[in-house]
Amino acid sequence: MPNAWILKGGLIYDGSGDRGYCGDVRLAGTKITHIAPHLPIRDETIIDADGLIVAPGLIDLHVHVYDGMNLHSISPAEAGLRTGVTSMLDTGSAGAMNYATFEKYIMRHCEETVYALLNISHFGVQGHPDLPPYLGDLFDAAYLDPAPAIRCIKQHSERLLGIKVRLTNSLAGGNKANERVALTNAVALSRQTGLMFCVHHVASSVPLDDVLSQFIAGDILTHIYHPLDGGGFQGETAAPTRAMLEARERGVVFDVGHGNGCFAWKIAEPACQQHGFWPDTISSDIHKFNVDGPVVDLPTTMSKFLYLGMSMEKIIQCVTANAAAAIHQQDYLGRILPGRAADITLLKLVPGAHRLTDSTGEQRIATQRIVPMCTFKNGRRTDCRSEPALCP
Repeated sequence: MPNAWILKGGLIYDGSGDRGYCGDVRLAGTKITHIAPHLPIRDETIIDADGLIVAPGLIDLHVHVYDGMNLHSISPAEAGLRTGVTSMLDTGSAGAMNYATFEKYIMRHCEETVYALLNISHFGVQGHPDLPPYLGDLFDAAYLDPAPAIRCIKQHSERLLGIKVRLTNSLAGGNKANERVALTNAVALSRQTGLMFCVHHVASSVPLDDVLSQFIAGDILTHIYHPLDGGGFQGETAAPTRAMLEARERGVVFDVGHGNGCFAWKIAEPACQQHGFWPDTISSDIHKFNVDGPVVDLPTTMSKFLYLGMSMEKIIQCVTANAAAAIHQQDYLGRILPGRAADITLLKLVPGAHRLTDSTGEQRIATQRIVPMCTFKNGRRTDCRSEPALCP
């Protein structure tokens, strides 16, 4: 039977956060049809999943894939199926002036499912301090007017799921007022459209408490373990602030967003291990300046939380069901259930001595690492680049 597989004997983590269990999964074309131990073999390709993890297709909630038109972006393929990621959220690479091109020429032509957040800045993510001229997203307040964004959202509601603002003082050329304008307009746009908004808050002139006070349930704070002053973890023990704890109680989503400068062991270790402030979603913030390290791919970021002591079932939940819920796609993505889409990632837990590097260059040696093996999406199987191809 073409495009039919049975995944035999894998350890199934269904995305719910429950512990894994051994069983078989039958895929018929684009659907999951059966999940049970020892399913009878029909006219289908057998995948020996013994020793492998069978997970819902991984969702990376923070990528930059406006390839060719954005300084930071890579192609969806570099961040996608061959790394175990079947769906992704581009977080603000495009704004109202260029989003239509992003959707028409990239999002609709890749094998991965790509959703997006619209940058409050009309031109999206701009500027890198090492590549002059450095023109940040927030340099000119004229480009922060929400009216064009409202028109863009109305025209492109299928894949535009929210608003993104990057609050960093250097992105505003040191103009504190522009950061405030960006935040105010992003909040107003979010409330007017009913879409969530996501904030990058790193080295900002706007206090984090001021930002969090405007969050409601479903809004996202990304880069939560960054090492710079003004973050959500304070003091030598990196204790979460009262504002962080209160925001979590309100249902605010706390996302990793590793990136090139936003994940530090010195913050993540005490925040998670001593204070129990684990992330709701694990994302890579993968782009041109970190794909060769320290980020590499989403499973590498997942491996860092395995090292920190997060259970495998919770790690899988963070990159599947939790991520799907954060973008309101929980009815379609993030779970292994009969009748759902055959959107699956096979992973392998590889023992050994593995160097895991944070965004400051500090390393830890882990005794195991999560490695992607292959994906199933839209009736196709794709072998991942990290390991030799699986043999039927």
